[in-house]
Amino acid sequence: MRICLSTALVVAVASVLVAGPSAVAATAPGQAGRPVAASTVAASTVAASTVAASTEPISGAGALRTLAGGSRVRLSVFTGRDQAGLTAVAQAVSDPASPDYGHYLSPARVQARFGATAGQQRAVRGWLRRSGLTVTHDDGFVITAVGPAARAEAALHTSLAVSQRAGRAGQVVARRAMSAPAVAAAAITTIRVSPAVVPLSPHQPLSPAALNTAAPNTAAPNPAAPKPAAPSTATPNTGAPNTGAAAAASSAQAGKCSAYYGQKRATGLPKAYGRTITWAPCGYQPGQLRAAYGAAQAKLTGAGTSVAILSETADPTALSDASHWARQRNFPPFTPGQFTAYVASDPGGGATTEDAMDIESVHGMAPAAKVAYVVGNGHITGDVLLDALDTVVQRRLADVVTSSWYEGFMPVPDSMITSWEGVLKRAAAEGITVDEASGDFSNLLGLQYPGSDPWLTSVGGTSLAIGAGGRYLWETGWDTHETGLARNGKSWKPAPPGELGGGSTGGLSTKFAEPAYQRGVVRGNIRDGRRMRAVPDVSALADWNLGYQIGLTETTGTKTAFGDQVNGGTSLSSPLFAGLEADLIQARGGTRLGFANPLLYRHANSATFHDVTRNPQGRGFTEAVVYGPGHHLVPGGKQQPTALSTMGLCGTHQTLPCGAGYDLVTGLGSPGPAFFRTLGGGR
Repeated sequence: MRICLSTALVVAVASVLVAGPSAVAATAPGQAGRPVAASTVAASTVAASTVAASTEPISGAGALRTLAGGSRVRLSVFTGRDQAGLTAVAQAVSDPASPDYGHYLSPARVQARFGATAGQQRAVRGWLRRSGLTVTHDDGFVITAVGPAARAEAALHTSLAVSQRAGRAGQVVARRAMSAPAVAAAAITTIRVSPAVVPLSPHQPLSPAALNTAAPNTAAPNPAAPKPAAPSTATPNTGAPNTGAAAAASSAQAGKCSAYYGQKRATGLPKAYGRTITWAPCGYQPGQLRAAYGAAQAKLTGAGTSVAILSETADPTALSDASHWARQRNFPPFTPGQFTAYVASDPGGGATTEDAMDIESVHGMAPAAKVAYVVGNGHITGDVLLDALDTVVQRRLADVVTSSWYEGFMPVPDSMITSWEGVLKRAAAEGITVDEASGDFSNLLGLQYPGSDPWLTSVGGTSLAIGAGGRYLWETGWDTHETGLARNGKSWKPAPPGELGGGSTGGLSTKFAEPAYQRGVVRGNIRDGRRMRAVPDVSALADWNLGYQIGLTETTGTKTAFGDQVNGGTSLSSPLFAGLEADLIQARGGTRLGFANPLLYRHANSATFHDVTRNPQGRGFTEAVVYGPGHHLVPGGKQQPTALSTMGLCGTHQTLPCGAGYDLVTGLGSPGPAFFRTLGGGR
């Protein structure tokens, strides 16, 4: 992938501990008085059964190697009461047909009703401490402890190992079912084990890049504290704006791209599909997208709303870059206090394209909305990304959440799903909307998690043509093929359309049953006789060759500087959609959307959404653009070679089809002409 939509390290133990009146408890052999859930199985059993039962790909079970007893690990023990009650509340406040719709609970009320009691917390803490582990985090939903692996094994009555799948980071797994003393197990919903310092995936940087001397926009909380530190109060960059050609294109792109779709013909280059193709846009500007999706006409800016952006890397120039980017475009920069960073003490990474794109996409669609930039370190949940979401929910930092990162490809351990869904249901109960990028490789790699979970809004991708004046021309499902210019410059090689360049991920889950909100809307979602969850739910621009022009400080070759680039993927569509949802909340007079899927599906097959299909210009007409030097950032400072991108190929070359109504490429579609009018009414 060209973007930082990367796999976070999966460190979940493949087990779920459940006890209490709603669970069927069992007693592990030789562990009298220590309840375990019937679904708690050894790692080798999970690997074998998962591969046999699932068509969602898994990169081999991997050999287990012993985890050295002296290794330090982190136990994240998820706790709570009345999980069935939490589910019922989350459903009721999210359903427009329910009398409880929109009657959201405060975080304090959620904690009081569904968090572990003080006595239950003491029991879990006592068990962990008696086992020789040090408790580092404690609230009503997660209690975390660290210590030597040998002591963790004694506490859980199991042995731990590392499973290394081909091309992936290692997982800490249990060799046999885990258990806990009955007095502690009564409050436990699941347990995850990770290294004491939770790393990122192999293809993410583990230390900050040498960017510039700007002070990081971060706070350094005590990792043992139950809440993050006070937010940063960094002031936006006040440097003089560049009002030159950057509003349409960087200097490297000048003359080799269009200000809008179809503006400049690529004369002198080979024809394709019987005609001279046009240069791709130089990267759409926020005003163009706001006009195309209707926010500008509705005069919505996201005023009075807030959006949280989850990240796994802490970008020290995130705020200054966003302000620089905005001023270049004569667009409103962040005002003091509008952007707040909540960054853990030792996050991974440094400046990334992902963070710049997320922040500038949200701000571009909702320029008056507050933005919370939240980066975890895994010290709470054992999961960098879930730490960030848990922080948002625990403190109710935002109305809408967007994430462009993922944990792994389905199937994933049940403990990962249980821990994520506990936080997602709390978010729904509090009225927080959670959006997640669906993925960028069509159906070739399978569904990702958490993007396939039915408790969030999965955002797929489109290719969008915006004409002069921000006019919406057409949109098709994002499935592009690319080919390059032959050495002699007289033909495209291989012949168009070439090879798959990227596409919106979608499909049918093998894990999650059809949610109630998809009934009657999604067709053909039967697998092995059961109706299953279909992905994605909605969509927006993702095609990176018709992408968004962002700005960031980055190292290219030996030079570190601020520059523009065009980027996309569902890492773009998710924050774009989140920004438009912030506008929608403003249109609703500040009434939050909460878990939005029941409302969104209620307006399926209407003008609320653009029904995105394969042939927006009619059968027989193939859409394509040429892009070239300066369009994308190329490693090592090299120039992007000239290439041809063919769009709207969904349903060809064994990829997913897109057509009338709901489809597995674009879901319900993208925000349509009545998006703000119909959804702004509340129900």
